[in-house]
Amino acid sequence: MLTTQKGILLIYAHPDDETFASGATIAFYKDQGNVRQTLLCATRGQAGKAGTPPLCTPEELPAYREAELRHACDILGVDRVAVLDYEDKLVDNSPIEELAAHIKAMIDEEQPQILITFAPHGISGHPDHIAMSKATQYVVDHLLDDSSSVRKLYHATIPLTAPFTSKHGTPTNGDPLEDITTIIDQKPYREQIAKALLAHKTQHLSVERVFPGITSHDYKNVPTTNYYLLAWHNLPNYQPTEKETDLFAGIQ
Repeated sequence: MLTTQKGILLIYAHPDDETFASGATIAFYKDQGNVRQTLLCATRGQAGKAGTPPLCTPEELPAYREAELRHACDILGVDRVAVLDYEDKLVDNSPIEELAAHIKAMIDEEQPQILITFAPHGISGHPDHIAMSKATQYVVDHLLDDSSSVRKLYHATIPLTAPFTSKHGTPTNGDPLEDITTIIDQKPYREQIAKALLAHKTQHLSVERVFPGITSHDYKNVPTTNYYLLAWHNLPNYQPTEKETDLFAGIQ
């Protein structure tokens, strides 16, 4: 990676997490031209549904969902997608040190300034989301040194007031709007985000439930705003006095 290029590493658990939690962010930074974006996804979503009617067999689902993930990431503008071999719904059974080692290896390869993962509550409360959040925090707390490229860790969240349920149809966890430090609001990318969501064809029922009308190409319910908590940074004297609108704020 060129030393003048900025970098973001997104660390999520399942195919479609990237679009649900950070779709507007990815699309926006793709257009900036000098930001390399990498996604590290822990599973292939093999515990999910295969569509109604099924688009593939249960045995084919992991590969099918990985292909959907890569298509969605192409639409949004992710430069590199790396998928680990963890079992869906069982990520939290793995030692945190093992998960952290995968994340650290990707940091060493890509040299990002920005890390993005789920907030500790995982938004939907899914144990895989929480496991990846914990593992990323472990990296920041124990595996980074002064030579690291990483300058900030962001936790993806939603406002507690958001009229939103998770893709699983369960109530979501969030954070008070006053605690949210960073808002990426990018309405011009609504259609692009919608197309990325629709690329996850096996998950069409979940996508339609969360964003009514999307499968009929009515995109008005597709969100164009991503919310984050600045969970950690190593920028001396950096104390934002208002909500950030740029993940790279304060980074020279």
